Amino acid sequence: MIRLLTISLCISSLAWAQNNKTLELHLPKNQLEPKHINFTGDAIYLDDQKCFNYVKKNDVIIDNEKVPNYFEIISLDNKVLFSGIIKKNEIGNFESRIKFHPMDKFYKNSKIIGRNDLILNLSSNQVLNNNCSLNIENLRLFYEKSNENN
Repeated sequence: MIRLLTISLCISSLAWAQNNKTLELHLPKNQLEPKHINFTGDAIYLDDQKCFNYVKKNDVIIDNEKVPNYFEIISLDNKVLFSGIIKKNEIGNFESRIKFHPMDKFYKNSKIIGRNDLILNLSSNQVLNNNCSLNIENLRLFYEKSNENN
């Protein structure tokens, strides 16, 4: 059953990537861009290697506000790297507000809604590498070039 869920999520993410282009920010390239990204209910795999844990919670209180969807992306040494909320805005469209914990900054981009969008965009812009490392300099550039919170 878990294998079917993994395959289904993998196919869904590939379909997403084909239908939605990732942000092209022209960040410095390296040879560590993941070729394959897989999602399970509680983990994120880059090139078939488990790199991050994933936690999703529903109906939690964040900053005195009830949030229907909250998520965390956690390193394998249990450091929260990214956390976010997903909710509908006043006109009924879904939006995310994501905290980049290594920078202690909040991020928002109308094209990035949730875990899958975030991971695919961070990977394609050499922020997340296939060796499970985080390129802090590219994270900073990613934030500066694509944050809509400014």
